[in-house]
Amino acid sequence: MSIPPKIQIGSFRIAFLTDGLWRNDGGCMFGVVPRELWKREHPPDEQNRIRLNLTCPLIMRASDAILVDCGIGNRLSDVERKIFDHGDGWLPGHLRALGMELGDITAVLLSHLHFDHAGGLVRRRDSGKLEAAFPRARIFVQKGELEIARDPRNERLRAAYRHAEEILAPNRDRIEAIDGPVEIVPGVTAIPTGGHTRDHQVCAVADAGASFAHLADIVPTRSHLRGPWNQAYDLDALTTMEQKTLHLGRAITERSWISFAHDDQVFAARVTIDRGRIALAETIPVPEQD
Repeated sequence: MSIPPKIQIGSFRIAFLTDGLWRNDGGCMFGVVPRELWKREHPPDEQNRIRLNLTCPLIMRASDAILVDCGIGNRLSDVERKIFDHGDGWLPGHLRALGMELGDITAVLLSHLHFDHAGGLVRRRDSGKLEAAFPRARIFVQKGELEIARDPRNERLRAAYRHAEEILAPNRDRIEAIDGPVEIVPGVTAIPTGGHTRDHQVCAVADAGASFAHLADIVPTRSHLRGPWNQAYDLDALTTMEQKTLHLGRAITERSWISFAHDDQVFAARVTIDRGRIALAETIPVPEQD
């Protein structure tokens, strides 16, 4: 397995790990955007599914190894694996390519608790038992996100968080509910955005005049750089648009790196304004999978 690409942000090294490629319905990923538009950049298969990534940035400095989101993992049923075209997950292999193991992760910062961002908190053993994937890690999630995941208030939320208990239970002693912006370690900050879920958060890194942000499901692919291109999953699309404007504007001004949670071609990029529109500048491509 190839060594994940990296960038340097001051004293931090950030490696772009992935839990693998998967497929999801294109209409769900682009909401009200017509299929004839989104299919140009994301061609669907015969089931209307598009190919997506599961990007999990790993932020490293000294003894800190902070993973931002952890993909789907290997907990899916056989039926779900077929639906989403995802197997055991690549995250353990990508860590080994860096000379690391799951037990070396010191913290996991979760943008939210949907299955494609938090499912990797557990690993399913051959016996079927689920165990904590990162036994030494502190796990940071917004307090409101935890509350809704544990007690969904309507049918839509129950569907979105139906897996939550089985991924949270083995990790209960190490979950830290945070409330609002919190600096996880000096230079690494969790910033609530709302939009996709009520308490969705992003991760920002800043050191020595350089900066980076993983925007998770605020800007999940390069196509979502466009203001009105948002997911059908967003609970508050207007807030998503406002947060997108805020964080992308900051990235342009500061020449920051941003990374995409689900783009199958680009891990991360700097962005610029080209003919009045936000566009990719320097990029870190997703390598061809071996």
